Formats: sequence, C-alpha cells, structure tokens
Amino acid sequence: SMNQVTVKSPADCGAAELRDFVSLVIQGGEVSPLGLSERVANARSLSFLHRDGALVGVAGLKRPEASYRRRISLRAQLELSEDSLPLELGWVFLLFSVRGARLSLPLCEPLIQAAGCAGIFATSRTSNVGMHATLAKLGFRRVGEDWFSKQATQKLCLFVRDAT
Repeated sequence: SMNQVTVKSPADCGAAELRDFVSLVIQGGEVSPLGLSERVANARSLSFLHRDGALVGVAGLKRPEASYRRRISLRAQLELSEDSLPLELGWVFLLFSVRGARLSLPLCEPLIQAAGCAGIFATSRTSNVGMHATLAKLGFRRVGEDWFSKQATQKLCLFVRDAT
C-alpha cells in the first residue's frame, strides 16, 4: 500500500481537511477537544499521512499558548522560554491499523524541517517508547522531571530539540 505524507500550513487547508485533522487528534484521547479547532488553525504546520487515499495519521507543529507553556515548565521543572523554544511538536496520532509500521518518523520529519532552525519541545507518555525513539532520531533529548498528566493515570515526560 502507498503511504503519502503532506505538510501544509493551516491556511492552505480546506475546512474538511482541518475537521479531519481535529477528529483524528480527538480520537487519540489525550487532548481536550475544547478550543482544539482554534489551536489547530493557529499552528505553524500540519502533517497528514494518507495510506491508499485514507487519512491514517496526523501531527502538528504547534505555537503553544503561554498558559500551557507555563504549566509544562512548572511540571517538568524546566524553563520553556518562548525565545529559545517557540514551537512544540504535538498532536501525533496514528490509527491503530497502521501502528508498528514505523510511520511516526516520516509523519513528523517534515514538520521538523518546517521549523527551520527554531527550538522545539514535545511531551510524550513515559510508556510510549516508540515515540521516544522517533524523537531521538529527530534530534530531541529527554529533559526535566516526569509528571502525572491531568488524567493522573499516566506519566508524561519532556523532550527538547535546541535551536540549530
């Protein structure tokens, strides 16, 4: 089957594309749907993975809000300054049917390229070793303290990729 990754700015996406992106992120179950459409529309870049024409994966290069940035800084005990780390890699979600096919790297790699030389941070469940491997390949390193998510059922950890 054919995998195709497309990266574009939200402004270049149609309404249906943005809706599909948001619904896949919500399906991931780790993001509050509240205000999500607005945050997606405000992102730097969005990545779409299609397999045989069907959307099976998404990821985004986010411009994190100040309140969110402060919350993560506090929990990870590491200053995430907007100057040094203006962007966040997030909303990474692959449908269950395509997991284990090593698709998170091709999904995320073009977003890292789209960031240019800007610093990027990312959060991940501590148990998501596949994503940790992808982040390492993309030049991220794990930093700070792990913390419990709002749901408190799982721990999260922080990764950063310094400005180049």
